[in-house]
Amino acid sequence: MAKIDLEVNDKVALVTMDEADNKLNIGMVRSLMEALDKIEKESEALTLVVKSGHSHIWTNGFDIDWILASLEKGNSAEVKQFLVMDLQLRRRLLTYPLITIAALNGHTFGGGAVFSSCFDFRFIRSDRGFFCIPVIDRQYPILPGTRELLHSVFPAHVVRELILTGRRLTGLECVSSHVVSAAFSNEEMMDKVMAFAGGLNKSRGIVGDMKKILNGPIIDLIDKDAASIKEGQIVV
Repeated sequence: MAKIDLEVNDKVALVTMDEADNKLNIGMVRSLMEALDKIEKESEALTLVVKSGHSHIWTNGFDIDWILASLEKGNSAEVKQFLVMDLQLRRRLLTYPLITIAALNGHTFGGGAVFSSCFDFRFIRSDRGFFCIPVIDRQYPILPGTRELLHSVFPAHVVRELILTGRRLTGLECVSSHVVSAAFSNEEMMDKVMAFAGGLNKSRGIVGDMKKILNGPIIDLIDKDAASIKEGQIVV
C-alpha cells in the first residue's frame, strides 16, 4: 500500500500523496480509492483537495519501471489489473459526490496529468510545475475515454498539442492554456487552495447528481475501455 495522509478540517478533506514520485501503481491506486471511500463514508466533508507531500512532484504518472518489470516476468495479468483499477479511480472521481480540487504543487506527468483531469478544479505552482502527457513518446495511444475526458476539460487545440508533441507546459502556460484555474507561488498555494475549497460548501447530493449528468459520456467510454482491457481487446 502507498503512503497516503488524510485529514478533515471543517468541511474540507485533504489527501496528501507521500510516496516517492507518487507514481501510479496498484498500491497507490488502491490507497487513493480507500481514502475516497473513507472520506465519503466516515466524514461530513463537502470538498476534497489532493496534494503531494513533496515540493517538486505531484505525480510522475504510471509506474513505468514496475509495468515493464511485470511484463518481463510475464505478469501481464497484473498490469491489466492495474490499468482497469486506474480507470476505476478515474470513474470514481468523475462521479464523486464532493467537489474535487487537484493542488498541483509539483510536476504532473503522463497518467498523473490525466488523473488530475478527473478533478473539478486544478491549481498549480507558478514557480515549479510542468504539466505533460508524453504518450506519443511512450508509443501508447490514448483510449477513447481518456480522449473524451481531456476534451471535456481542456481546449481542443491544447489537447492536440499535448498529445501529439508531448510538450511540457509551465505553470503559467497552464493558466493561459486553461489547463488550470490559477497558479500560485509555493508559499501561498495551499492557503489559496484551502480558502477556495472552504468557500464551496455544496451539497453532496446535488454535486453527485450534476457530475453524473456532466460526465456521463466520459463514464460510458471509460466503462467500455475497462471492458476492452479485461477482454483482451487492448493488448498490454
